[in-house]
Formats: sequence, structure tokens, C-alpha cells
Amino acid sequence: MINFFKNTSNIAKRFAITYIIIGVLGIFFLDRVIRVYLMSNNHSFNNEMVSFGAMFIILTGIIIHFTINHMQKIIKNIENAYRELKEEEKDRMAPYEFALNHSVDGIHWFTVEGKYIYVNESTCKMDGYTKEEFNNMYLEDVNPNFTRETTLEVMETIRNTPNWRLETTHKRKDGTVYPIEVSGHAVVYKDKEYICAFSRDMSKIIENRNKITTMNEELQKSLEEKEILFKEIHEVNAELQRSLEEKEILLKEIHHRVKNNMEIISSVLYMQAYKSDDKKFKDAMKESQSKIHAMALVHEFLYLGENLAYINVNKYIERLFDDIKELYISQNTHINVDLDIDELQFSINRCIQVGMVLHELCVNALKYAFKENRYNLLSIHMKLIGDQIHVKIKDNGEGLKDLNSLTKSDSIGMQLIHSIVDFQLNGTIEFKNNNGLKCNIIFPEKEPK
Repeated sequence: MINFFKNTSNIAKRFAITYIIIGVLGIFFLDRVIRVYLMSNNHSFNNEMVSFGAMFIILTGIIIHFTINHMQKIIKNIENAYRELKEEEKDRMAPYEFALNHSVDGIHWFTVEGKYIYVNESTCKMDGYTKEEFNNMYLEDVNPNFTRETTLEVMETIRNTPNWRLETTHKRKDGTVYPIEVSGHAVVYKDKEYICAFSRDMSKIIENRNKITTMNEELQKSLEEKEILFKEIHEVNAELQRSLEEKEILLKEIHHRVKNNMEIISSVLYMQAYKSDDKKFKDAMKESQSKIHAMALVHEFLYLGENLAYINVNKYIERLFDDIKELYISQNTHINVDLDIDELQFSINRCIQVGMVLHELCVNALKYAFKENRYNLLSIHMKLIGDQIHVKIKDNGEGLKDLNSLTKSDSIGMQLIHSIVDFQLNGTIEFKNNNGLKCNIIFPEKEPK
């Protein structure tokens, strides 16, 4: 197609030369024909002129016919070439027009006076006007923030500012206003300057931005409230800690006073026994003192320990046996003790219960099973097996001939043992002779309510 336009660029010159050549040849042959015709027929001059004129008209018409026919072909070729060029241009521009019209952003061109000369489909959808309506509109017709004067000013600013950007508003055809972000660039096309602008609807973005801002404010408020709450909780915890420390001190003081009061009672009993000459009375007072000391020892452990709720049984039993041994064993009697006790912790109630049972059993062994100048052995084992606690106390004395007498005994000690094991520990007790007297006690690990 470009070659065709190159071939037809000198068509006027070629047509003139062709016409001159045809005209000269026509005149030449016409002259020869006229001469032959006149010489052969010998007509008059007027007739000759008429014949000449007729021949000239005919030949001129033929020349004009061929000339016009040739010109029509050339014009037709030009029209076809222009049509093909237009189709090629249309095909070439189709992707760009598709991209412009289907862009999410609005795209519009202005003159430097702010008059719309092109808008894409997105601009029409956002603002509600047709492309034909935009052709007669200026920027201030759509943007209520501008006047004729400020429109010219902003166009000048865009011309002088690379990557110009602005957040503003547009007014739709129906009167509603919505926020947009606009970027603008100056463009020179065919020696004429234009302004190309891209606009984006900011409604969703601003809505999301406001939501995020609101969420951040609520989060900040929540954090501040939580911080205040944490401070209050910290203050309450500090107050509770102070209160617990005060109560702990108070409880320790109570245990200390209870232990002291029991020691006073023990001292009174000792004074009563000291004044009496009755041996049974003295022995009874001594056993009472020992029982009181066993209970006072529990309060001493609570007072001196770090835990006011539970007592380490292992250490308690060791101390309990040492105290009992000092009361009942003479210097000539030597006792070997086999202690095998699991690491257990008992509450104050259970510790007193177990302590009183062990006290009575150990006292009986010290009083009746062991003798001077012999090998004496006392075994105290306490094991946790499953959910049951097994206690075994065994001496290497002579044992008892009648084990049933233990259950029928009216002594306070044996009655106390059975009462505690049966009704307070919810356990069982069994006595056996096995190279001495052996006592097995089993009770549940979990304390009954």
C-alpha cells in the first residue's frame, strides 16, 4: 500500500505528459486523415471545416473518455488504499482502545484550558455522562472543587509538575459526590500540548481506610482499657499478696501460740506428776505429755515450715520418734531404727491422726518389746502403693501370746488407735506375731471430706 502511494505521488505529472503525447499524436493523425480525405474527395472549404470540426470533436471525446476512465481507476485505487490503511490502523489501535475502555481507572484527556477531548468507558461509568456529553464539558463541570480560574491554574501546575497527584471529589450526573485520586501528566501530540489524567474511585479504599482507622482506635482503646485493667489486677494481686503474707504470719503466729499452749499444758502435767507419789498417775501423766507433744510437734512444723497447709511426713516421723525415745528409753537400752518412708505430704488433720497412731504403737514397743543389753530393732515403713498408703511397724521383741487381747483392750491407747484408723483414716489395722509384734495399717491416700 505504501508502494502504491509512492507510485501515485507524481500522478499529475504523468497524466499531463500522457495527455500531451496523446494530443500531439491525435493532431498528427488527424491532420493526415484530413489531408487524405480532402485530396481524395475535393470538397469545398466549408465542408472541409465542418468535417474537420466533427473529427476533432470525436477524437477529443475519445481522448477525454480514456482520460477520465483512467482517472476513475486511479481514484478508485486511492480509495481502496485509504480504506485498507484505515482498517490496518483500526486493527493496530484495537488493543489500545480495548485496554483504555476496560481500564479500572478513568482515563481522560484535556486541552490546556481544561476541556475534555477524550474519556474512556470507566470515566463514563464513574461520572454518569456519555462520551458525547463529555465533549462539551470542562473539568469544573465534574469537579465541584474547581472554578474556571482554578482549572487553568491546576492545568498549569500539571504541566510543570512531574507525577502530579491529588485527592479530590467528582460530582456525578445524578448529583452524588464521590472521592477520587487523580494523577496527571503533560503530553505533546502533533506539536500541540494536552493534559492526560488518570482517576480512581477512592470510595472503597476510604471506606476500608476508615474501618482500619476505627479498628485501630478501638484496638488502642481496648489496649488502654486492658492496661488499666492489668494495673488494677496488679494492684489487687499486690494487695492479695500483702493480705496472704499477713495471714501467713498470723497463721504461723497461731500455730506458734497453740504449740506454746500445748507445751504449757505438758509442763502443768509434768508438775502434777512430780508432786504425786503414785507411779500409775506419774505414768499416765507422762503418756499424756507425750501425746500432747506429738500434737504440738505438728504445729511446730507448720510454724517453722514454708507451707502452712501440708507437712513433710518423713521429717515429722523422724522427729516424733526421737522425742518419744528420749522419754521412754534408758541410757542402757540401745535401739536401732529402720525408717523407710516415702516422700509424702499430709494435711494438719491427717498428720495429727497418723502421728497419734504411730505414737501409741512406738510407745508400746519401747515400753514392752525392748530390753537392756540386747539388740533392739524397730522398723517403721510407710509406702504409697497405688492409691493406698501402707504402714508397717515391727519390733524384734517377744510378741504377744494373745493377739485378740489387743482388740478387746480397754486401754486408752488401743482405743485411740482403733478409733483413728477405723473412723478417721477409713482404714484397716492388723496385728501379727512375726519374730516380734508386727502391725499393718492400710488407708486411702485421698483424705475423706
